[in-house]
Amino acid sequence: MICYNCLDYIPEAKPPLCRFCGRPINKGNPCRFCKKGTHIDYGRAFMLFIPPVDKIIHHFKYRKKTKLAIFLGRAMASIIKSDYFLKDADIIVPVPLFWWKNLRRGYNQAALLSKTISRECNIKINDIMKRIKNTKSQTKLNEEKRRKNVLNAFALKSNTIENKKIILIDDVMTTGATINECARVLKKAGAKKVYSCVAAITLG
Repeated sequence: MICYNCLDYIPEAKPPLCRFCGRPINKGNPCRFCKKGTHIDYGRAFMLFIPPVDKIIHHFKYRKKTKLAIFLGRAMASIIKSDYFLKDADIIVPVPLFWWKNLRRGYNQAALLSKTISRECNIKINDIMKRIKNTKSQTKLNEEKRRKNVLNAFALKSNTIENKKIILIDDVMTTGATINECARVLKKAGAKKVYSCVAAITLG
């Protein structure tokens, strides 16, 4: 887990926030990413994706430190339970990995976070999304290439979300391209509202 000393240095995402993705902003609302268009109705994040959070996420995502899902998930659940919009969501949907990446890694970090959040918030998980394209890693791509990389990369396993309020769960949001594309697919299938909640988010 995380030592108490490190907890003191975790930078939380605090207002003022983008009204769509929950990214901390210095001026203007929405943030520069959501200003270009978004399918997310509202979002929140626990931490800023700056040191030491980047190392925490790296260990969680690539070093099999899966117990971090409990700490991060509980923090995200606390945000959801106290948020006017998020607390009334009908279902939680984890952002999916492509099947072979899930097999190689051994887990989907978004799914692990979702399990903790579901238990803490008493909101059911619906693992309805699948990633149908083996996309490149977004890490070294610019904003436009990120958007094109995930375009049409997701599909639904079934259509049971009509008129539902959904929270998309993921570990990190940078430009928001991945979650935005997931939200587009969900909205197209009839979702009433699509929210997001992530463990960490980059500055705007």
